[in-house]
Amino acid sequence: HSIHYHRVDVLTRQMQLAMRPPAKRETLMEPPLMEEPPSKEAIEHELRENAQSILGYVVRWIDMGIGCSKVPDLSNVGLMEDRATLRISSQLMANWIHH
Repeated sequence: HSIHYHRVDVLTRQMQLAMRPPAKRETLMEPPLMEEPPSKEAIEHELRENAQSILGYVVRWIDMGIGCSKVPDLSNVGLMEDRATLRISSQLMANWIHH
């Protein structure tokens, strides 16, 4: 999120990244896999976070007519939510429930 740019010297970091050797195509195309399945508690937490995101956005959209708004997560960190992130959260929830 945008706070990241206040905590990191972006120009210095970009220069550091430019100096490293290029990544191999094979490495980029290999998806990271989990070593073990997440715990039931971790899955429930992710479901709650996504539900919070969806409900927080929908309330602001319907009640206030705001299309993009700051929605607090379960740790009370304000995240920018809009229709696109609403769709992502809903798909993540569908995936967690399905799998």
